[in-house]
Amino acid sequence: MTSFISRQFDSTEECLSAALSLADNIAMKSPIAIRGTKLALNYSRDHPIDDSIQFIRIWNQSQLQSDDLLRGSAAAFSKEKPKFNDI
Repeated sequence: MTSFISRQFDSTEECLSAALSLADNIAMKSPIAIRGTKLALNYSRDHPIDDSIQFIRIWNQSQLQSDDLLRGSAAAFSKEKPKFNDI
């Protein structure tokens, strides 16, 4: 398993605060997009590059049918927070 460090913190409290902030940021995103991203990353880790690209291409095309795309676009245009349905 590989991992990376994107930030370092001087204290546990600072680290926890940043982690909760990141969690809040992720929670505001489309649940379908978050689940799809995790699925694509896990698939890509275990398959050849060409297969992974094909998988992501098909996944992305399927997501064009989701209401989340329209909701996210409308929210960005109106400068409001998007409201996504739970899945």
